[in-house]
Amino acid sequence: MGPCRLFQSLSQCSPRGVGPLCGRLAGALLLVLLAALAQASPESASYQDLSELRADVRQFLEAHYRVPSVKRTKITVGRLDSRLHLKACEAPLAMTVSDEERSGGNLTVHTRCPGPTAWALYVPAQVAVYREVAVASRSLGRGHRIARDDMTMALRDTGQLRQGFVVDATSALGKELRRPLKAGEPVRLGLLIEPTVVERGDQVRLRARMGTISVDTTGTALSSGRVGEQIRVRNDRSERIVRGRITGPGTVDVIL
Repeated sequence: MGPCRLFQSLSQCSPRGVGPLCGRLAGALLLVLLAALAQASPESASYQDLSELRADVRQFLEAHYRVPSVKRTKITVGRLDSRLHLKACEAPLAMTVSDEERSGGNLTVHTRCPGPTAWALYVPAQVAVYREVAVASRSLGRGHRIARDDMTMALRDTGQLRQGFVVDATSALGKELRRPLKAGEPVRLGLLIEPTVVERGDQVRLRARMGTISVDTTGTALSSGRVGEQIRVRNDRSERIVRGRITGPGTVDVIL
């Protein structure tokens, strides 16, 4: 029975007293009115849909990692507590993530409602970012100097490569390994060191500079070293032992 029929029935009741039928009619009308108020109440539709929020976060992450170097992604947005009640945002959600290098891994997306009903929430997510990186084409020993045929490109989840990774194989050429690599293992940046460019006993070019004055002579390296390292060198003319910094293959700048 609709509200209008209930009102018509109630209007026929005696004003002197409410009989059992009228009482039941009044109760039914009250229930109908309460149900109508509940449906019209803004509270029933005022909360943010958490499923839609998670979908928005996923869409944001897909766009964030859509760059040429990323070949594939696998995104998992964490679940949110169903007891979480956030006011429905009237404006588009603003999202940021602290992963400028787009390495992926476990992260959180700062999700913010900028509207009148402002709120902020950190949504957990896990992103596997697959790139083509340099891997060892065969087993390589410690101290091995990387050559072009030592590497091949393969798809790897770079979020798992904590010591960095090589996307341009030419940047690793000539570098030496700190430890052995197995075939198929990524060539990590943290495992590469500059090669030894001066060996003990090598004849080197000694350069001494003071202001605009530069003096060059020859010397003998008393230890081995890489670019940027300091070694001892014996001046072949004066027999004096000096310290210098290696600036290139066979070249040492004297430290004055």
